[in-house]
Amino acid sequence: MNRNECIDMYKEELVKWRRDFHMHPETGFEELRTSRRIVEILQTFDVEIISNFCKTAVIAVVKGDKPGPVIGIRADMDALPLVDQKQVEYKSQNPGACHACGHDVHVTVALGLIKYYASHKDELCGTLKVVFQPAEEGPAPGGAKLIVDSGKVDDIDIMLGYHTNPDHPVGTLLLRRNEMLASADNFNIIIKGTGGHGAYPHQIKDALMVGVEAYNAFQNLLTREVDPVKPAVLSICSFNAGTPKGTNVIPPSISMSGTVRTFDNDIRDYIIKRMKEILDAICEMNGCTNELSMATVSIALSNNDDLVDVFEDAGIEVLGEENVSYMKVPEMGYDDFAYFGLKSKAAYFYFGTTNPDDLGKFTFHQPTFDVDENCLCTGIKILVRILDKITNMED
Repeated sequence: MNRNECIDMYKEELVKWRRDFHMHPETGFEELRTSRRIVEILQTFDVEIISNFCKTAVIAVVKGDKPGPVIGIRADMDALPLVDQKQVEYKSQNPGACHACGHDVHVTVALGLIKYYASHKDELCGTLKVVFQPAEEGPAPGGAKLIVDSGKVDDIDIMLGYHTNPDHPVGTLLLRRNEMLASADNFNIIIKGTGGHGAYPHQIKDALMVGVEAYNAFQNLLTREVDPVKPAVLSICSFNAGTPKGTNVIPPSISMSGTVRTFDNDIRDYIIKRMKEILDAICEMNGCTNELSMATVSIALSNNDDLVDVFEDAGIEVLGEENVSYMKVPEMGYDDFAYFGLKSKAAYFYFGTTNPDDLGKFTFHQPTFDVDENCLCTGIKILVRILDKITNMED
């Protein structure tokens, strides 16, 4: 039996695992059952288990029979605060939580990879260190940064990340050299004035007017101060002031929240600095005060090009050249996997997870999100071939 046939034999068990995780989703840093279940499965393999750190993180270590590098693989395990709207037998049983980004798939693929190497250590050169990460979706600072700061991954030479992609069919690989995903900084702003009667605006300090001016000034910041060939996004996603019935009451305060995204850390720093300067200046002109809180969710994700070459070669061998493609431009989405790149050579890829007949039916963070479970074995096969090539071990 060759390795692909061996991995195909795992499918029934993989589907069972994936559906169990899908039925019991847990949001960031609350993945107690998820991590406990991961440990239970890992205990059936001949691997070292590291747990009880960074709240719910788990690491599995498989040592190969031959010397080689320490290769890390990240599998994020958190769900989203959504109500699962699918009508399937494995629908979420946890009200208000849903695996709508495929992290249940990531965990299952990682467990399948560990299962394979735990019984095929003669095929592994070096050490495989699989990191089951909490809170990729937040809250800030997210699980990746905590794990990196913990020192538990300091020995990793090469770090690999992967993600489901519902826009591409099962059996495809989507790659990107260098810049792939943006940084993400979420902010909250409170502007305080005095408020008062709508008929006497001259007697108050109008926080609402200041908020509107700040909103417009933030857009000017992007169009007039940031190099237009370097993408950046500053989006106000909520603006709260007053009450619908308060037609003659100017509110004493307003709040705004939103996100900053960019691929350039210098531009990111500049935008954040200028936001505070703009707020302070407009508030001073109008007798108001402000509070700006910024939470960094992730730095920008940039791939190591040498590893992307390995991904391409492995993908072509497993899937065929016609099923490996490249993103034309980076995306403004984020993944805190980027933090692992601060410690070791790192790269990240997408693999298709949708049945060809269902393309266009699903998208990320959608309450009806689902996958074609044939992607589970495919993901493992791709990773096994990537590990072969990284360690220069050929069939």
